[in-house]
Amino acid sequence: MTLANGIQDCLKKRGMIPFDRDRALDILNNAAVRLTARSYIREIGREFCLKPFQAKKVLKSLVDGQDVAYQDLYGNTYVMESFSKPVRITDRFFILPPGIKSIAAPNEIDIRISPGISFGTGHHPTTRLCLAALDRLFFSANQAGRLQGGKAGDIGTGSGVLAIAACLAGMSQCTAWETDPNAVSEARANVAANSIEDRVIVIHDIMTPQELKLSLVMANLRFPTLKQIAPDINSILAPGGHLILSGVRAWEMENLKTHYGAMGLSIEWEREEKQWGALALTKMP
Repeated sequence: MTLANGIQDCLKKRGMIPFDRDRALDILNNAAVRLTARSYIREIGREFCLKPFQAKKVLKSLVDGQDVAYQDLYGNTYVMESFSKPVRITDRFFILPPGIKSIAAPNEIDIRISPGISFGTGHHPTTRLCLAALDRLFFSANQAGRLQGGKAGDIGTGSGVLAIAACLAGMSQCTAWETDPNAVSEARANVAANSIEDRVIVIHDIMTPQELKLSLVMANLRFPTLKQIAPDINSILAPGGHLILSGVRAWEMENLKTHYGAMGLSIEWEREEKQWGALALTKMP
């Protein structure tokens, strides 16, 4: 493409796709890797045919509007979606900090999570994938009502987001296991912020085989751990119960499906996002 044709194409694109906030945020959310401020400015400029100084103003407006925030990680500064106001994660679930006014409709659910060091604030694709699986499990037409009032387990709960979401969606109780003491403290604070201390029990320990028959088990962990604890997960999952797994890379999905399928679990749903994957499975009655 010649320079003239490139300019013409850019002008045409600018006329067909005017700048809007949602499209600018999609650039960030759909990126396969974390974007530095410089990278994000470059992508904004490319998408909307803006000069660098104009793209910088767009980024500043997104920061000022609390749509995005800067995060220091490993000596670099990245642009991340901001959770200082309600952020829609799925059709039903929002994540927002305690004390922030809700924008959820009556049939939607707020999950109040304080920013902290624990995993599960909503930034990572695996958290989003697990919440998407929960959304489908509780609210799709062919699933609605099947889990209401049952008991759940969340292995490696982190911030507690999945345990909280499961109970707010209808589970009567969730046992949440976590080995990191900082995460345990943050998870308990988040449970309290959602006013469900009597329903989510955060245990500072690993999950061990025990006489539990849970209707739902969730585990957002890396593949080697999911493979290692598969027999223990199977032991606490009731016949006909549902299992949500994530934390695996896209290229690990087939191995994960084979491993859990061999134990008599059938795959009901799977999805990938940004090279991460998640599964929803059901244990044979």
